[in-house]
Amino acid sequence: MEFADVVRRRRMVRNYTSEPVDEAALARILDAGRRAPSAGFSQGHSFVVVRDAASRRRIAELAGEDGYVGKGFDPWISSAPVHVVVCVSEQRYRDRYREPDKGGGGGEWPVPYWWVDAGAAMMLLLLAAVDEGLGAGFLGAHAVADLGSHLGLPADVRVVGVVTLGHPAPDRRSGSLARGRRPWDGVVHQERWGGIGRTGGGFRDPV
Repeated sequence: MEFADVVRRRRMVRNYTSEPVDEAALARILDAGRRAPSAGFSQGHSFVVVRDAASRRRIAELAGEDGYVGKGFDPWISSAPVHVVVCVSEQRYRDRYREPDKGGGGGEWPVPYWWVDAGAAMMLLLLAAVDEGLGAGFLGAHAVADLGSHLGLPADVRVVGVVTLGHPAPDRRSGSLARGRRPWDGVVHQERWGGIGRTGGGFRDPV
């Protein structure tokens, strides 16, 4: 699939059929996520792949799926045949920046780039799923209490969230979509904040 088509087709899928995910496709999706950029090539992100039905149901319980379904939504978490739990280790970054080629001091972190890099890995998973003809959704860690304990994560590894994977089924769209996408000029600024730059070679909103 062309990259532009992958980007345009990507959406958060919150319901899935019972059809299993092909193992080779799953491996390619995970490999795409593994190739995410990271500060200092620290590679602090990791994935826990959950396919066991009982474990997936437990994750759905931790996420409060019953309450979600009670509001008229589909059983999103439990219906996904694969959960990819995206994790990150801040310590790997601090250790990496203590190495001689990074100055040896552990680095200054005005921005916690481990979260930034984990987000990049998550986005690659979402895009790779579309490229494989699958659907994917993302549930943030804040919505899944005690997930780290359920998965037996080491103390220095934190959950970013859960990417759900599977063959998409019809679902109830989020009401947030009614807001629409922000206009080009509200997102893209030329040269400085508020610069529109539609003349003299500036970018235009693609058709």
